This record gives sequence, C-alpha cells and structure tokens, in this order.
Amino acid sequence: MAKYIIKRILYSILTIWCIITITFFLMKIIPGDPFAAEKLPNAAVKAAISKQYGFDQPLYIQYVKYLGNFVRGDFGISYQKAGVTVNKIIGDGFPYSLTIGIWASCLVVIVGVSMGIVSALRQNKIADRLIMVMSTLGSTIPSFVLATGFLYLFSKTLGIVPAFGVDEAAGYIGPVLVIGAFSTAFITRLTRTSILEVLQQDYIRTARSKGLSEFRVIVKHALRNALLPVVTYVGPMIASIVTGSFVIEKVFGIPGIGKLFTESIINRDYTMIMGITTFFAVFLVITVLVVDVAYVLIDPRIKYE
Repeated sequence: MAKYIIKRILYSILTIWCIITITFFLMKIIPGDPFAAEKLPNAAVKAAISKQYGFDQPLYIQYVKYLGNFVRGDFGISYQKAGVTVNKIIGDGFPYSLTIGIWASCLVVIVGVSMGIVSALRQNKIADRLIMVMSTLGSTIPSFVLATGFLYLFSKTLGIVPAFGVDEAAGYIGPVLVIGAFSTAFITRLTRTSILEVLQQDYIRTARSKGLSEFRVIVKHALRNALLPVVTYVGPMIASIVTGSFVIEKVFGIPGIGKLFTESIINRDYTMIMGITTFFAVFLVITVLVVDVAYVLIDPRIKYE
C-alpha cells in the first residue's frame, strides 16, 4: 500500500509539472501581452514595463524562475492589479468557492446516492420513473438557465434569497443547488445502474439464499460494491465543484475563484492564469489520489501491487 501511494504521488508531481509547462508556454505563444489594452504612449515605456516584469529575458529563464517560485508557493504578482500578489487574490476568492463546493458536494453525494438507491429498488415503478425524469432534466438543462430561473422565482418573485452576492447565508442556496444539479442527476443514474448490475451477481443470490435480510443484502453486499463507480466520479467532481463554476459565479455575483479565472483570461493576466490553473491542477490531483487510495477501503477485492 505504501509503495503504491508513493508511486501515485510521483505520478501526481509529474502530472502537475506537465500542466504547468504546457500552460506556461501556451500563454507565451498567444499573440499580445497583459498591457496591450493600456495603449502605452511609446516603445520606451513598454520596454521599461517589460523589463520590470522580466518579459525581456529569454523564455527558458522565465520558465525556470516560475518553476522556482512555484516550488516556494509563490505565484507572483498580478499584472492587472498593481502590487497585489496572485496568492492573496486566490486566498480572498477561494473561501467563497470552497464553501459553495463543500455544501454542493455533500448535497450531490447524499441526494444522488439516495435517489439512485430508491430508483434501483423500485425499478420500473412510479418512484423510479419520477426520479429518472428529474435526473434527466437536471442533466440536460444548462446551468445558466437553472440559475436564471432560480433568481427569477426565488429572488425577484418570492424575495426569499438575495439576487446578488453571498453576504448572507441565504445567498449560498442558489449557487449550491444550481452547481450541484448536473452532478446529482449523474450520480443518481450511475448509482441506479451500478446497483441493478450488482444485484444480478451470483454472490447476491448466495447471500439471499442463506436467509439474510434484504436490508443486510443491500447495505453490506450490494451497496458497498456498487458505489465504486460513484467514488471514481466523486473525486474529480469535488475538485471541479470546489474550484467553482465560471458561469454560475458570474450570474450570482460571487467573487470566487471561477470569476477570477474568467477575468484573468480576458485581461491576459499571465500570472493569474498560471496561478489559478496550477492551483486547480494540484487540487484535482490530490482528490484523485485520495479516491484511488479509498478504492481498497470500499472494495476489499482490490489489491494494490
């Protein structure tokens, strides 16, 4: 087990390095620069700014310096927000995305798995068909449409939740529900399919033939094995939800990391783009690593070599 974890950590480090390298050079080969929109008066001023930010140095030197700064946990200074570090900007925006992501992930797992179980155990009955209709709607309606409909109904019409920002607790309700809608629908269908498949296995028939209660058969034998595909999806899902939805944060006026990333791309803020991309990559790799290790705890049939 320890050997496997070490190997996965090394692979994770390699993955992060590849992401950093690809993103860095892609940012450099894209035409333009972060100061193109400022209409600098003359070449001398532009040259001075380039020297100040190290743009006049060879590309490989810029790359080595960025890697060195990354190892120290320093993402540099934003090109568009003078004197403000990328670390501070991410630190200010990430708590909003983290709060929404945690609540949305809990909602997705609890509701999705529960509805999937009910749907599988009530196959082809009214409950199953109703849940399938709801999951189909949740997976097909675009998130920005759900967000707009939620704001119109619960903010403008009923006045229950604020229309902008998350200054009060009620402001988190809309983003949590909208961001979690698609994943909840997907996990519902995935759980249902997986349980129905597991219930057809020989060891389930053997457990029932031994006189075990249906509750014990489902919980101890079927559910534990059926959740493995769900866990596979949950890892990347959590990372994606926590790091924020670009469109949803924009619609609800949330100053989270998704909104920051959108603004950094528009402004060609290289250090911000690199910082958020790397931050997302590290978060995603860690969650996937945790999921891989959790496999053996969920399904004892899996043995790591």
